Amino acid sequence: MLREVLFNDWYTTVIVASLAIVVSAKLLNVNRFSDFLRLIGNSNYLRIYLKDHKFLDPFDVLLFLNFCINAVLIAICIYSNFIGNIELNGALFFRLLVFFMGGILLKILIELGVGYLFEIKKLIHGYVFQQISFINFLGVVLLPLNSLMIFGFPNNRALLIGILILSGLILLVGFIKSIKFYQKLLMDNFFYFILYLCTLEIGPYILMWKLFS
Repeated sequence: MLREVLFNDWYTTVIVASLAIVVSAKLLNVNRFSDFLRLIGNSNYLRIYLKDHKFLDPFDVLLFLNFCINAVLIAICIYSNFIGNIELNGALFFRLLVFFMGGILLKILIELGVGYLFEIKKLIHGYVFQQISFINFLGVVLLPLNSLMIFGFPNNRALLIGILILSGLILLVGFIKSIKFYQKLLMDNFFYFILYLCTLEIGPYILMWKLFS
């Protein structure tokens, strides 16, 4: 007897779409994707690909879309397990995805605008590239973890907490590497650095959490 397959399962649809996006990014540039997977332990990727990087780079756009999909997916799972049950459907997921993606893109555009305004375009461009690279890396990591959580260990709060801790560590490593790269400049402008942290790094995530809640 054949087992019935539910093609209308939105979790399956989202995971398969996310996997297809990652595969497309790999096929677009196999060598770059291999270097990208070594991002945490090796900074060569940041130095090599920064030179020719463009704002709407197809490789980064695909991986950024994958990150947003998996970030929204993990947010829905967190809400369902710790706050209240929520049923995933196409309309809800699309609204959350557009909102989340729009929030991050707005933050990036503001940062680039600051760079143009204060004539530090090259510095801000490099910083934005580093941050995008690390959140894209997080998106690739989240894909198998989300699959494991949804299909292997559903409603496992310990696994969810572990994913959140790992995500925080990846973002922290990226942030620390950026600080080390621009250490001298940041120390010379420490007050503006703190102001930047509060307005463009911490503030947007607090606002998004409030709106999600």
